[in-house]
Amino acid sequence: MHVPVWHAKTKALVESGDLFIVGIVQEQHPDRAALYAQWQELDFPLLWDPFGVTGLNVVPVVSAIDANGVVRIGRPDPRKFDEQFVAEFMGAEFPSTETPAAGGFVVSALAGGESGQGRAMARVLLEGVGPHPFRHEALDALGALTSYSATPFDRFSAGVALRLRHDSAQAEPGDFQRALALWSSALHAEPNQYIWRRRIQQWGPRLDKPYPFYDWIGTAAAEVTARGETPVQVRAQLSGSEVADKTRKLPGSRVGTAPDGAEAVAQEPDPRGEVTRDLESIVGLELAVAQHTASAGGSVRSPLGSSRVHVTLRPAEGAKWPLDAEPPVVWLDLPEGWDAAAPGFRFPMPKEGQTSGPLTADFEISTLPIPLGPPDESAALPESVLPAYVVYSVCQSDGTCIFRRQEFRIEVTFPAMPDMGPPPESGDDDKD
Repeated sequence: MHVPVWHAKTKALVESGDLFIVGIVQEQHPDRAALYAQWQELDFPLLWDPFGVTGLNVVPVVSAIDANGVVRIGRPDPRKFDEQFVAEFMGAEFPSTETPAAGGFVVSALAGGESGQGRAMARVLLEGVGPHPFRHEALDALGALTSYSATPFDRFSAGVALRLRHDSAQAEPGDFQRALALWSSALHAEPNQYIWRRRIQQWGPRLDKPYPFYDWIGTAAAEVTARGETPVQVRAQLSGSEVADKTRKLPGSRVGTAPDGAEAVAQEPDPRGEVTRDLESIVGLELAVAQHTASAGGSVRSPLGSSRVHVTLRPAEGAKWPLDAEPPVVWLDLPEGWDAAAPGFRFPMPKEGQTSGPLTADFEISTLPIPLGPPDESAALPESVLPAYVVYSVCQSDGTCIFRRQEFRIEVTFPAMPDMGPPPESGDDDKD
């Protein structure tokens, strides 16, 4: 891979003290990058930039920066390491007054700048995320940035913050879905921002994936353990979409695509609706739908045939999952035109010691692809509301274990065009 190759080539220069390396990762979850670094034995520090303050559109990017903080080689080629990196960069002396080459930038100026409310707020949020308690006051301050008339960067930043809260103990219903909506809106405005696109694809359908994102985590943890080390703990539970591989087939039962993210169920758990409803909200249900990212670019309006559905069940305070009962099952009542790999899916059961935590299942639903092109208001679109229900066993705070059912609706909405404001008046383009 790109980073290990550069690490091996520069190791001698680092050990001699002639070169210092620092990595910047744009991950939503920094512990996953830390595990990768531990697995590959990368010994340089990693900085975390989930909000994209560095302004990159794609990764990875390698830059050669001199002692004055000026980028001298924007994208060095590892195949030309000796003649380009060693001779032209390590072997040269650069005056402090020289300006960056075309496309370069001064690192110190980038780090010290406060260009926009979104970047300033990102720095505030960075002080209170990760393993530390999430700061609600910082997220509340992002309220003005979550409107679709905010800048694309601010919308993306707000989505990052909401997903951070979703992964914290202070998660609120709707955080994940709002994050996906804001990321999609930001990507719609800047469809060439591939870091933003990858953030949605992380939880999106297999039809939209360029590769499996985190299928290496199990191997990494096992190999680190085999070396006698304790692997970095991955805090946020991995969803099936994060380890799923790409595909060219719609995930419908007609094409026989195997499900991933949740075990398939063929027999309906409560066909007559006899299970008592959870009217007391002993278990909270959260829903998020990640669409194909093509629906967030250009004038595309359709879900492009496939969406990934994430269902999270959170026991109320004092409630727990019983370890000796069948795991929860979600059942789909798909309308005409929709399909899935199976009509139902089984949630994974919690491990001992984690019975009060959330359970998550994710699966894909599909409809026939709608051709790309300008939105046609008269076109016949598939039904966008899909009924479903989930049944589960849960133990109340007094120790009584009960069986309950909860209905919900999966809504696959077509992305709204971002509000770009009124068009400029005639002649305004010539004004300062």
